Amino acid sequence: MSTAAPPRPELDRVTGTPEPVAAEPSRFAQWRSSWAVALRMARRDVRRHTGRSALVVVMVLLPTLLLSTVVTIAYTSDVTGAEKIPATMGTGQAFIDPPDSGRVLQGADPSQAGGSGPEDARAIPGYDRDASLFDNAPAVSRLVGADVVPLQRFAIRTTVDDRRVSLDGLALDGTVGLGDKLRLVSGRWPAAPSGDASAPVEALVTPVGIARGLPERGTVRVTSEGTERTLAVVGVAEAQDGWSVPGVVTAGLLQADGPAVTGNGGWIVLGNDPVTWPEVRDLNTYGLRVASADVLANPPSPDQVPREIAEMTSGDDARTGLMVGLAAVMLLVSTTLLVGPAFAVSATRQRRTLALAASNGAHTPVLRRTVLAQALVLGAGSAVLGVTLGVGLARLLVLWDSTTQYPSFGGPFDVRLPVLLAVAACAIASTLVAALIPARRLGRLDIVGVMRGQSVSPRPSVLVFALGALLTAAGSVLTLGGTGVVDARSVLPMFSSDSGEMLVVVGAVVLIVGSLLLVPVLLAGLGRLGGRLPTSLRMAARDIARHRARSAPSVAAVLAVVAGLTFGLTGLASDTEQNRREYVPSTLPGEVLVSGGFGEGAIRADDVAAAPGLTVAPDPVFAFDPARYAETPPQEAYRVPFLSLVPEGCTPEQTLGWGMFQESPQERCTVAGTESTGTGEVPVLPADEIVRRLGLDPAAAAKVRAGAAVVRGLPVDTVRVVRGTYATDPTATDSTQAPDPDVRLVQDVEVPVVRVPPTGEGFAGVLGATVVFAADTTTSQGWPTINRTFTVRDPSGAAVSDTAVEQLQQRLGDEVGVQREDGFQREDRVVVAILLAVFGVLILVVTLTSTALTLAEQQTDQATLAALGATRGTRRVMAAGQAFVLTAVGCVLGVAVGLVPGIAIARPLTSQGYDPLTGGSVEGTGLLVVPWLSLLVVGLLVPVVAAGLAAAGIRRAPQVTRRAT
Repeated sequence: MSTAAPPRPELDRVTGTPEPVAAEPSRFAQWRSSWAVALRMARRDVRRHTGRSALVVVMVLLPTLLLSTVVTIAYTSDVTGAEKIPATMGTGQAFIDPPDSGRVLQGADPSQAGGSGPEDARAIPGYDRDASLFDNAPAVSRLVGADVVPLQRFAIRTTVDDRRVSLDGLALDGTVGLGDKLRLVSGRWPAAPSGDASAPVEALVTPVGIARGLPERGTVRVTSEGTERTLAVVGVAEAQDGWSVPGVVTAGLLQADGPAVTGNGGWIVLGNDPVTWPEVRDLNTYGLRVASADVLANPPSPDQVPREIAEMTSGDDARTGLMVGLAAVMLLVSTTLLVGPAFAVSATRQRRTLALAASNGAHTPVLRRTVLAQALVLGAGSAVLGVTLGVGLARLLVLWDSTTQYPSFGGPFDVRLPVLLAVAACAIASTLVAALIPARRLGRLDIVGVMRGQSVSPRPSVLVFALGALLTAAGSVLTLGGTGVVDARSVLPMFSSDSGEMLVVVGAVVLIVGSLLLVPVLLAGLGRLGGRLPTSLRMAARDIARHRARSAPSVAAVLAVVAGLTFGLTGLASDTEQNRREYVPSTLPGEVLVSGGFGEGAIRADDVAAAPGLTVAPDPVFAFDPARYAETPPQEAYRVPFLSLVPEGCTPEQTLGWGMFQESPQERCTVAGTESTGTGEVPVLPADEIVRRLGLDPAAAAKVRAGAAVVRGLPVDTVRVVRGTYATDPTATDSTQAPDPDVRLVQDVEVPVVRVPPTGEGFAGVLGATVVFAADTTTSQGWPTINRTFTVRDPSGAAVSDTAVEQLQQRLGDEVGVQREDGFQREDRVVVAILLAVFGVLILVVTLTSTALTLAEQQTDQATLAALGATRGTRRVMAAGQAFVLTAVGCVLGVAVGLVPGIAIARPLTSQGYDPLTGGSVEGTGLLVVPWLSLLVVGLLVPVVAAGLAAAGIRRAPQVTRRAT
C-alpha cells in the first residue's frame, strides 16, 4: 500500500528556498475578523438604507433621551451630602439653626433626619431666646469658638404696576466672603440698616427679584412683618438658600426698631477649622441642629449616628437604585418591542441577499452576525446620541428652573456617568435583543424557497402557545391578587399579605410576556377566520397569518403599546370619576372665591373691592385657634376659643376633636364646629346671603333669620350649640398624659336645624364647612370673627368673565387664590390628549413600517394584478386593508391585556374616599371606569388613519415585466 507523499513547500522564485508556511489564525482572530467584516457591511447598509436606519434610530433615541433626561433631573433634584454645602453655608464651615428646647438627635444632614430627645437642652451662655439672631451671634460665636455671621430669612410685599408681588428676602452680610452662597454681580455691598425707621435700607436685588419687577437701581417701597420700609437698591447679586431663591438681600434686619425676629434663620460658622462630627454631637446637647461642611462631605459611619436617626435614613440609596433599575428595565422592554418590527423589516428584506451568501458557503453564524452587526451599529449610535441629547435637555431645564423663585430641581447639575452608561448599555442591549429574534430564524432559512420568491412562516408551536396561555393566566391572577381583587394567596400561598406591590410588578411582567407568546397562534387563527371578511381584509388577514415572521413583531409592539395605554387610562378614569363624585363646590357657579393667607400674605377688602362692576362680599368665620392664622404662633400658654355642635350623648369636652384631650376620642361627637374633623371653620354670614347661596325656601329662610344652624348632612331637627374656651400650652413637652383643657363655656343653647345636602352648591363659600350661622341673630350675637375669603359675583347674575378674573388675579398677586366656580373640571384632559397622541404616533409608526415591508414584498403580486387590470384604487384598498387589520388586531389584543392591570390599579386608587361631611377619608368601595371612548379612539381611529396613510403611499404603478416562461 502506497503512502501519500508529504506536501512540498513552495519555493521562492528568486532564491529557490522554501517559503515559510503561514500559521493558521486563532479562533479569536477569526471571530474578530468576521465581526470586523460584519460591522463594515453594517455601516454600509445603514448608509444605503437611510429611511429604515432613521426609523430604528428614532425608536431607540426617544426612550433613551427621555430616560436620560429624567435620571439626570432626578439626581440633580436629589441634593444630598456635599451638594448642599454651597447653598447652605457657601465657603463657611457649618450652618447652625436656632436652638430647640430639647437636646437634638440628628444625622449627617439635619434636614433629612433629626429630632429632639427627651432631655432638656443645655443653656447657651449669654444667649437670649427673646433676642434676634443678630443679637445672639456673639453668644453662638463664643460657644463654637469661631466667628459666625447671622442669616435671617424674611418676606416682603410690594406693588409693581398695580400688581401685588411677594418675594423672599435674606438678611446676610456678604462682605465676609461666602462664595456661591452670596456673590456680588454688580454695584456694591449694602450697608447695615440704621436704627432710623424712616431711612432707606440698602439692598441687593437678585435675578429673581428683577424678573418679578424690582428695579436694578433706585428705590422701592416694601412691607415686611407689618412694617413699611424703603429699599435702596445698590447692586445685583446671585444668592442661594436651599429650595427658595431670595429676591432681595440686605445686610441686616429690616425691622431694626421693631420686635426681634428669633426664628427662620441661623448662623454660618466662618474660619478655616472644620466642625467635626464630635463637635456636632456636642452642639446637639445645646439644642442646636448643625449642618457641617466637613460632616456632609465625610459622613460618619452608621454606628456613630443615633440608632433612631440611622433607621430614618437607611434604604434611601437602595430605593433610588431600585427606581433607576426599574426604569432601565422599562427602557429595555419598550425599546425592544418598538424596534422589533424595524429589524423584522430589515431581516426580511435581506432574505435574498442572505440566501445568496448561504448558497455560496456562508455559515449560519456569519448570517446572524450580519443582522446583529446592524443592530450594534444603530443601537450604539442611537444610545450615545440619546444620552447626549438627554443630558443637554436636562441642562436646559435646570437652567430655566434656576431662574424661578422656588426651583423644583434645586441642586447643582448632577451628571451620573455610570448611570448614563448603564442607560446606554440597556438601549444597545434592547436593539440586540430585538435583532436576535429574526437573526435566530436565519438558521432555518429556506434557501431554495427564498431564491424562488417563496417565504412562508413555519407552523406555530403549540407548546409556545400553551406556555403563553399559562403565563397569561398566572400573570392575571398575580396582578389582580396584588391589589385584592382576587385572593392570590389561595393560588400561590407563598406570597404574604404585605407583598402586594411585588405581586403587581411580577404579575404585569408575566402577563405581558405570556400575551406576546400567544400572538403567533392568534395570527394563524385570524387567517382561518378571515374567509368571512371582505376581499381586501380577507387577503390582508391571510397575508398576516402566512408571514408571521414580520407581522408578529408588529402586532406584539402594538399590543404592548395599547396595553400600557389601556392600563394608564383605566386607572386615570377611575380616579377621575371618584374625584367627580366627591367634588364639593366652593360657591355658586360663575362666582369667584378669593382666598389668601395670613400676615403679609393676607388680602385686604380694599384690594378685592377694586374689581370693577362686581359685588364683593366677605366670608367671615368664627375666630378659631389663633395659632392657625397668626403670623407668629403664640409662645406661651393661652386660651383657645371654640364653637361646637354637641350631639346627643356627648359632652362639650368630647367635641374638642382629634383626641387632644381624650385617651379614646369619639368621632361621633366631633360632627361640626371649630374642632371638628372637617376644616374647623364655622362661617357666620348675613342671613340673606345664606338664603341666596343655598336657595332656601321661605320656611327655612325664616328659621335661619331666627338663629337656626344650617347643617350639612346631620339628620337632626334641633342641636345643642356651645361656645367657650379651653386652655393649651404650646411650650409643654410632657406628652405622657393628656393636658387638662379647662373648658369654660360662654354660651350653651339649643337651636333648630336647617338641613342641606352634604354636597350642596355654594355652602357658605368655604370648602369643607359643615355648619353655618346667620350673623346678628340671638344665636351668633357677639361672636368673634375673622375674614380670609371673599366672594365676588356679577350683580346681573352672569358668570364673572375671564377678563375680570385675570385682572383680579394680577391685582392681588400670585400668592392669592382667585378661583371661579365652574363645577368639576377634569385636570387631566391635556395629559390624556398627550398620551393618546404619543401612543397613537407609536402605533402608526409600527404599523406603517410593517405595511411598507408588505408592499415591498408584494411588488410581484402588485405587478400581476396591474397586468390583469387592477387600478391604483384597488391596490390602495389592499394596502389599506393590510394596515387596518394589523393595527386592529394589535389594538384589540392590547385592550384585552391592558384591562387586567387597569382593573387591578383602579381598586387601590379609589379604595380611600373623601367624606364631604367631615373632610376626612373614608373606606371606599372601589370604582372601575373603563374609558371606552378614549380606547375607541385608539382602537378605531388609529387603524383608520393607518389605513389612510398606507393607501396614500400607493402613488405609482408597479413595474410590469414580461415573464420568461
